Amino acid sequence: VSLPAGRLFVNAVPWADVSIDGSPVGTTPLGELSVPIGSHEVLFRHPQLGERRQTVIVKAQSAARIGMDLRK
Repeated sequence: VSLPAGRLFVNAVPWADVSIDGSPVGTTPLGELSVPIGSHEVLFRHPQLGERRQTVIVKAQSAARIGMDLRK
């Protein structure tokens, strides 16, 4: 059974390459990605500032937003 999709906006300071649940999705800023509802692991990767992981919960009714400051 396929889960309904929700919307996810992703940003990072400075920029970062982003993977969601192990699949690359692009470079920030990323607007209105369609992802299945539920919990997802977001990986932010920058060549000089390293990697950071964060979990986001996507819901069907409202857009989820996630941001990361890689300088901290």
